[in-house]
Amino acid sequence: MKKNSVLCVTLNPCLDKTLTVPAWKPGDNVRGTAIREVVGGKGNNVARALKGLGQSARPATFLGGSTGSRCELLLKRDDGMEPLVIASSAETRTILTVRTGESAEQSAFFDPDPAISDNEADLMVEAIRLEIQSGHVQALTLSGSSPSVSTHRLYGDLIRLARESGITVLLDTYGMALKSLDSAAPDLIQLNRKEVAGILGLQSDELSEPLIFDWLKGWVEKGTRLAVLTQGPEDVLAVSIEGFWRVVPPKIQAVNPIGSGDCFLAGLTYASMRSESTPSQLKFAVACAVANACVWDAGAISLELVEPWISQIQVHQLGEF
Repeated sequence: MKKNSVLCVTLNPCLDKTLTVPAWKPGDNVRGTAIREVVGGKGNNVARALKGLGQSARPATFLGGSTGSRCELLLKRDDGMEPLVIASSAETRTILTVRTGESAEQSAFFDPDPAISDNEADLMVEAIRLEIQSGHVQALTLSGSSPSVSTHRLYGDLIRLARESGITVLLDTYGMALKSLDSAAPDLIQLNRKEVAGILGLQSDELSEPLIFDWLKGWVEKGTRLAVLTQGPEDVLAVSIEGFWRVVPPKIQAVNPIGSGDCFLAGLTYASMRSESTPSQLKFAVACAVANACVWDAGAISLELVEPWISQIQVHQLGEF
């Protein structure tokens, strides 16, 4: 592991299988024309995107059973990464995505979440503690959902561990993993509109910009340097210690938007590690998300794909903090 590596944590990984089929309807017997496997889970996508940007990154995740063994093989063989694996007794889940021809039309079928034990959760914290103590980790990303009661506390534990060690920590989660943070505040936090609406007990269309900015501001008041809300192809809203921001992305014809949020977090990580200004961090993150939406495989970006988009992104400061 290189000196300036990023450790990318996923609590709920999956084997993401994409089956390409002709046009179909429920009840049909459908013969696939192609199948592709990749290791899914938001942190694994972040690690893949960072590697594509030229940044050393290592996935850290629970893997179990034959599906977990398959995931470990794919991360090593296809992605060229050396994952930090915490073995689980529960089988790693599979997500089957059925893609119709070469169109963007797709349906996804999810296995139930695995049950992670308390002991396995403790092993995750200890493994990451040892990685941080090795001196090789410069940043820690925490991405995705928590699969079971034993893992709800982990992101809070890991945020405190990273902050005590002087490691930049970036968070992209929701649900019980977010609710269980207690007082732990990451350096950077990213959520999407639907997730924030759910936290506030609202429908997405009921979430006004004043409510969004107020919620983001609350994180900065707790010690977060940059809090961000993404809205798919619409404007990104953010609050930092300098003020309030609106980021306007370019209009594109998306190939596959899945993974764009993970690439956004990878872009924030990459730019923050290089001490870029807040506007530059936001521009680069949006450019990474746009580049991802223009390709099929989640996280399959590179600097060559990202850089042409940067000049097409507008950042406006709306006021001071």
